[in-house]
Amino acid sequence: MKRYLMLPAVLMLALTVPLAAQDMKKKMSEKEVTVAGEVVDVACYLHHGAKGEGHKSCAVACANLGGTLGILTKDGKLYVSLLPDDHSAGPNAQLMDHIADRVEAKGYVRNKDGVRGIMVTSVATAR
Repeated sequence: MKRYLMLPAVLMLALTVPLAAQDMKKKMSEKEVTVAGEVVDVACYLHHGAKGEGHKSCAVACANLGGTLGILTKDGKLYVSLLPDDHSAGPNAQLMDHIADRVEAKGYVRNKDGVRGIMVTSVATAR
């Protein structure tokens, strides 16, 4: 009976090790980059171009209710803030104190089907 219970555990381990190695290889190939721009509320920016100091109170209210924040670069590229891989904080955690400010955010950029995201590791007000 114990043999029958051990087989699924051994198979699960054999399948998990290659997947973990693949994830580790992917993380090691990613490079931290710096993205500079204004922190915006993504929904309001996409809906009606809202940004800047005049939209700050609305963006803060939306973010406090779970709305997504992002970084809008000078050349019009929008980077959506992503949940950290370790799920240690929400995707907006590092950007909340910088809404409507120009920032330099370090993190890992990910692109998929035309959508740009950044998993922010640190953020500072731009000089």
